Amino acid sequence: MEDSLVKKLKITPTRIFFAVLFFGLVMLVDFARRDMKLDLEYLRETLMNLPGMVMENIHMSREISGDIWSVNIPYLEQDGDRITMTSLDITRKMSGNSGEWYFFGREGIYSRDTRQAGINGLLGTLETDTRTLNLESKKLTWQDGDDSLKLSDGITLYDNEFMLQAEEASIDRDGVILLQKGGVIKWVKPSEY
Repeated sequence: MEDSLVKKLKITPTRIFFAVLFFGLVMLVDFARRDMKLDLEYLRETLMNLPGMVMENIHMSREISGDIWSVNIPYLEQDGDRITMTSLDITRKMSGNSGEWYFFGREGIYSRDTRQAGINGLLGTLETDTRTLNLESKKLTWQDGDDSLKLSDGITLYDNEFMLQAEEASIDRDGVILLQKGGVIKWVKPSEY
């Protein structure tokens, strides 16, 4: 009886090939099953927690309260909790064709710990139906959950008629600029009587 069992289980090259093939298919199905159940949020968190990462030529676009915000970042580097960007362009197309904002920053910094973003070396243009204003500031900051942009290192706002300079200002989502410590305005174009 033992001899007949050994004869049935006789190992041949064909049986080894099919056993390896069957085992490989089982592993492949298991890997595919794990990939299909992959949690994208977990993957995103894992990528953000990498010790260091460099990304190039990033474009993001998002709708916020009917406005389309677009960001182009040629170079981004993450080092722990701090993300540094160079030469970023930000565009805001307001809903209802009521205007556009363009911001260019020499350097951008985002801290995931404090959830605060900053742009150093800011140049911008605020376009509305009636006027186009140019904006310059050393630094713009934004805190997650805040509805306004802070310009705490000075602001210069100008067009072909006037120039306004202030130490500190903020811009809300409607484009209202609030000067916290006042400012100085200089008329460039003479008024007509």
